[in-house]
Amino acid sequence: MQLADNSIANILENVGYQNVSNTVNNFDEGFNLNNQNVSSDSSLSKSLNNQQFKTAGRSSNPNPIFSNAAIFTDFNGDGKADKLWRNSQTGETAIWLMDGGNIISTDFLENVGSDWSYSFADFNRDGKSDIFWRNQSTGENSIWLIDGTRIISNTSLQTIESSWSYSIADFNGDGRNDIFWRNTQTGENATWLINNTNVTTAAFLSQKNLNWTASIVDFDGNGKNDIFWRNNTTGENKVWFMNGVDLAEYSLLNFESGWSYDTGDFNGDSKTDIFWRNSETGENSIWLMNGVFTIGRSVRKRDSDWKYSVGDFNGDGKTDIFWHNEITGENTAWMMDGLSVARAAFLPTTVSFVQPYVGDFNGDGKTDIFWRNGENGETNLWLMNDTTATKTSLPQLSSEWVTD
Repeated sequence: MQLADNSIANILENVGYQNVSNTVNNFDEGFNLNNQNVSSDSSLSKSLNNQQFKTAGRSSNPNPIFSNAAIFTDFNGDGKADKLWRNSQTGETAIWLMDGGNIISTDFLENVGSDWSYSFADFNRDGKSDIFWRNQSTGENSIWLIDGTRIISNTSLQTIESSWSYSIADFNGDGRNDIFWRNTQTGENATWLINNTNVTTAAFLSQKNLNWTASIVDFDGNGKNDIFWRNNTTGENKVWFMNGVDLAEYSLLNFESGWSYDTGDFNGDSKTDIFWRNSETGENSIWLMNGVFTIGRSVRKRDSDWKYSVGDFNGDGKTDIFWHNEITGENTAWMMDGLSVARAAFLPTTVSFVQPYVGDFNGDGKTDIFWRNGENGETNLWLMNDTTATKTSLPQLSSEWVTD
């Protein structure tokens, strides 16, 4: 396989397009989202904070969060992270199946226009990442069930009006991902329970005004996703404990406005915790969650030049924090143990504008770092072992190819 040219066509060894006829899913007309269209604001579902699912994976990490095909992309179910590429100019899509620093298979999928956004999920519980597509202009929605580099099913779902955003979740604990819908104009909320490509149940939930933002979590560790609500004006916090389409709402401790947050599992108990960050002051804090009960503590400061990603770099089942300085290119990792930074170390410096992505590319249970230079197309992989990084260069792709 020739890897020198930066055209993805020269990296794909078996170029092909999977022609799969679309089937329309006519779901319960009693759920009256019927003639509405939905644009996908999938910002929540693009980060770890809304993807705490419990699906069986093949990674050696003891925590199921880090072996979940809806969190870390794994198209062939081998426990090793893979990459989806999209061409921002042509709409081409392609997959790299990875084995550490080696690309073991590549192929094109169907073309998808730039007005479609996507999130990863596992809708059929096969341990392989699937793709939920949403057209931000028309409100169309579609599911691709993926097996390796093949689309084995391409199903169109109901069109939902563009004022609705979505997140991926599993509200009934069946290991098959569901959809949480939120109307960004009215504050209405709804959910679809999904089995494979079928919407088996659709229901409206309670309404929340637009001062509240939602994230998908699992605060009680029962394998059914909950919804964490944050009022960005008042600092109030609430949780909806979910059981399918039923919910119970509880108030949590307030936390002053002006702080952003992400989620992880910092003590390895399979219950979602919260990492708070004040980007103006550089302050950071952690809440360890157990249902509605909270234990919190401040951790070290990092000024606003530092951006973070979360993963598990030593494979102990506890979320760690990787920091990248967007001005200097410095990098450092915090190995976390509950509320404490157990160990911190500087890693090699990179150019400041490269973008880090996380995943376990060699299946050793330790999160690795995939680097993408959007200016010159360079891609590199750091295979992580605690605070030691082993660098592997990957094929260069021209800058119009983007990945997550």
